[in-house]
Amino acid sequence: MIVKAPAKINLFLEILNKRPDGYHNIESVMHTVSLFDIIEFSPVMEDKIELICDNVELSSDVKKNIVYKAAEKIKQQYNIKQGIKIKLTKNIPMGAGLGGGSSDAAATILALNKIWNINDDIKNLELLGAKLGADVPFFMTGGVAKISGIGDIVEKINAKLNLDFILVKPNFGVSTPYAYSRVKFPLTNFHKISKIINNLEKGMFDFESAKDLFFNRFEDFIFDEYQEIKQIKEVLEDLGCASLMSGSGATVFGLVHDKENIDFILNELKKCGWNVWVASSFEVSK
Repeated sequence: MIVKAPAKINLFLEILNKRPDGYHNIESVMHTVSLFDIIEFSPVMEDKIELICDNVELSSDVKKNIVYKAAEKIKQQYNIKQGIKIKLTKNIPMGAGLGGGSSDAAATILALNKIWNINDDIKNLELLGAKLGADVPFFMTGGVAKISGIGDIVEKINAKLNLDFILVKPNFGVSTPYAYSRVKFPLTNFHKISKIINNLEKGMFDFESAKDLFFNRFEDFIFDEYQEIKQIKEVLEDLGCASLMSGSGATVFGLVHDKENIDFILNELKKCGWNVWVASSFEVSK
């Protein structure tokens, strides 16, 4: 079985407060897009998990990889005595704010649920995924969703989007724990998530509304320290895109107003030496 694990972008991200356990409560709107890691699953006779990854950083100790942990978790949860060989091809960059690791974990759980004939329902699988990472439950269904709590509460938004994006990442990443460590309280002028959700549900989400509704609180703290990320956003806006940093960075995405301009925008961005991908709205199929 070969599956695609999609990236996500955050159309909205507000940080509400810091919890006693050290985590932060957030409100966000996430949207899966068509940049994929590819994961290939092959059953094996021996009762073991074998993981091969084309990324050197991830292949040095595969037992620390979230894909390996996901396979191990589902074996333990359902007392599976079968083995699996997994080949992970990474296309989603790390430290990018695109959720690649969480998406890989969700795709692994969904695939093994079928391969091993567990056939548990999605809610139980989401609970299992939440033990691996806060974003994992979202990737079980993907599409567009409101995210709250520490990222583990997922409410689907009935929005069928068909948008085109350009994703741009500098030649470095931003650690999510580090990004949260830069957040300073109290925060003022809380942005409300309700308006962007209303527009999405009513089918009124277009280029003009996006420019007003896109919001990411992390930009307040990351741009001061990583000027190049801020520069990417400014260049995208100068090229006519509605633009926002995704997650805690380092990727910035631009919503393309006119699809015919994509090649021109790509060429201009590549002149800056940045990593660039074209992606579009993507719905996860179960």
